[in-house]
Amino acid sequence: MQNQDQNQDQNQNLEVSQNQPIEQNQGLTKKQRYLIRKQRKEQAKIKMAKVKKVKKILKIIVPIVAVVAVIVILVVVLPGSSNRSAQEVGAIEIIEAEYDAGTVSISSGLVEHTFEIKNTGVDNLEISRIWTSCMCTKASLKVGEKESEAFGMHSNPLFWSQEIAPGETGYLNVSFDPMFHGPTGTGNMVREAYLTTNDPNNKKARVKMTINVIP
Repeated sequence: MQNQDQNQDQNQNLEVSQNQPIEQNQGLTKKQRYLIRKQRKEQAKIKMAKVKKVKKILKIIVPIVAVVAVIVILVVVLPGSSNRSAQEVGAIEIIEAEYDAGTVSISSGLVEHTFEIKNTGVDNLEISRIWTSCMCTKASLKVGEKESEAFGMHSNPLFWSQEIAPGETGYLNVSFDPMFHGPTGTGNMVREAYLTTNDPNNKKARVKMTINVIP
């Protein structure tokens, strides 16, 4: 009976001491200290085994989730986005995108032509950039009472943009300076102006002017 009482006391001491540093348990015997260390090692092994199991499961689940996400994007998101792009944004139409200015004298002054830029879409047509193929050529866009500055080959501001409402028309004025290249700048010339738009079917639109420059 006395031995049973001693064993119960030892077990109670072990239970009390499990969550305390062994160094603080001065009243423990060597055997009790050994048992505590052993028990803690076993608990650490069990915890490590659980962590490894979770990691193993994650290695299986994460690739599956990634594949499912890609499938959802390809099957659901992208088709929906493309349909919206095709149906709910502006659409650019250029009325006569090419113009032949004929023969002009090098000293005759600026050669100008205005191209009509129509929005045939159901949402605003955004023109976010205008630039030209040569420094001798400038282009400006007028929509209603709002007119941009004249943009050249390198003079387009970084954050400039202008919108054309559905059904409305903007006017792109393109000017060519035959004197820009000096006396040697004669002969047949082709100059172009470009527009960056939000039309998914025509992100870079182009107009062209041909000129035959004579002395």
